Amino acid sequence: MLRSELRLTTPLFVAQAAISNHTGLTARAGLAMPAAPFGSPAWQLPALVSYLHHLHRDQADPSPELWRAHTERPTGLFPRPHHRYQANGLHDPDAVCVLDIQLGPRDKETGWPAADLAVIEQEDGACPFGRITHRHGAEAIAAHATEELTAEHATLMDRARQHQDTYFARLADLAHRAADWADKVRAAAHSDTIHAQADRARARITR
Repeated sequence: MLRSELRLTTPLFVAQAAISNHTGLTARAGLAMPAAPFGSPAWQLPALVSYLHHLHRDQADPSPELWRAHTERPTGLFPRPHHRYQANGLHDPDAVCVLDIQLGPRDKETGWPAADLAVIEQEDGACPFGRITHRHGAEAIAAHATEELTAEHATLMDRARQHQDTYFARLADLAHRAADWADKVRAAAHSDTIHAQADRARARITR
């Protein structure tokens, strides 16, 4: 993606994925959008959680085509990244929020795809900051999405009270409902992991 094509003059949100198949071959796919106002972990992590959930439900392995199609799909009240991104967000000074995702085939015991996530947030200016958050596995990623959405809900409720604005109240309600959903996905992944561990334990006992 060329910045000139989009005429971007604002910071970027980037979601980039490295997707491996059973042979170990890795393909990369990247999408981008302006970071303001919805290019943040709270609003964009649910798309990744939803993708992992769909793969588990459909018993399918991840692929670049499926990931792009799911992430680009225009659903909900806020935009998702839809501009193809060919650069590396980790080294792009315009990328202030990057979801760096690694996906692999589903685990035979749990049914969940392999997933690793690094969330890189940075901002220049008078008070520059940088933060990197790592999460491993679908359960941990869903838990992180729940945390981000819960914090976003609290922030939006404060703004709704401060400004007496129903727009913030509606967004807060959306964040609350998304947090509840992400937590249900976390609980499902946790349950599958516990069941797989129990099956392994029973198999050792019966040998």
